[in-house]
Amino acid sequence: MAFAMYMLLNGRDPGIFFGSVVWLLLSCSFSFAVESDINCLKSLKALLQDPLGYLNSSWDFNNKTEGFICNFLGIECWYPHEIKVLNIKLSDLGLKGPFPRSVANCTSLTGLDLSSNKLSGPLPEDIGRIISFIATLDHCVE
Repeated sequence: MAFAMYMLLNGRDPGIFFGSVVWLLLSCSFSFAVESDINCLKSLKALLQDPLGYLNSSWDFNNKTEGFICNFLGIECWYPHEIKVLNIKLSDLGLKGPFPRSVANCTSLTGLDLSSNKLSGPLPEDIGRIISFIATLDHCVE
């Protein structure tokens, strides 16, 4: 109350100030989610070997247009042009390597399909923590 009175006395509308603070907080949390999902996919691409070049030809992180990762091969976003990954579907691409623990950084991920690739090793014991919101998991290892 004292703050609002101070703002009114100084000729400033507290509603505008409050709205600006809320916008700033939402912007920061959105950019964190965006950056987190981008880093998730960068790590995924760096970890997995892609001998057939599917990811190398489609996943261009130099493109900075709105929602650019939503156009990547095998990536579905919650909404078009929003950088929040819903599903990763990379089946039958000849990918090699261990289970990509970095998918934990895709904070809104609900589906992961890495089947029919040449992934090695077991699923991590803490898989439930790594991908806590996953409703669909398809992962085959050799």
